[in-house]
Amino acid sequence: MSMASQQINLLLPELRPHRDWLTSSRLAVGLAAICGVLLILGLWNGWQAGRLENNLELAEQALAEQSARTEALERDVAGRATDRELVREMETREQRLAQTRELYEFMSTTSLGNLTGYSEHLKDLSRASFQGLWLTQVNIAGDASNVVLRGSALQAAMLPDFVGRLSMGDSEIRNQRFSRLTSTRTRGTTGEQVYDFVLETN
Repeated sequence: MSMASQQINLLLPELRPHRDWLTSSRLAVGLAAICGVLLILGLWNGWQAGRLENNLELAEQALAEQSARTEALERDVAGRATDRELVREMETREQRLAQTRELYEFMSTTSLGNLTGYSEHLKDLSRASFQGLWLTQVNIAGDASNVVLRGSALQAAMLPDFVGRLSMGDSEIRNQRFSRLTSTRTRGTTGEQVYDFVLETN
């Protein structure tokens, strides 16, 4: 007589034990971490507020000291205002100040040409020059209202590069446009071909 055996699978998915990820211990640890972060932020904000209050107190103290000095100076000036000699000197200085202002306004509204010299123009010419191109004559009239440049270059293509560098300078030359260009091919002292050029503005 044979005995029949039957196997029962108790590891079905619905029979397996479930683990909850949110347990009381994990919840307690998370709350403790959040409280710690909030405590640190509160301490930091309190320290910043204290430092700002100290700076404000120092600024108020300095302002009070300056106000006291200003009031003392005003009292001193008011006390001396009765001195006739001092009054005459003040009137003389006010008159000179008015004359100086009138002269300044006249100078600022009148075009008197170049009042600063040619150092900035020459600096721009020096910065724009490069190896293979050199200037032999420079004529600058007024504040670069008329510019004539004579020189030589090893290649004709160097001239546009030179003019482009001049337009990036700091002096009035950068605002001028060279409307006349003359270039002739000659033989240099060492036998190589060079281009003699003349650049002139309007």
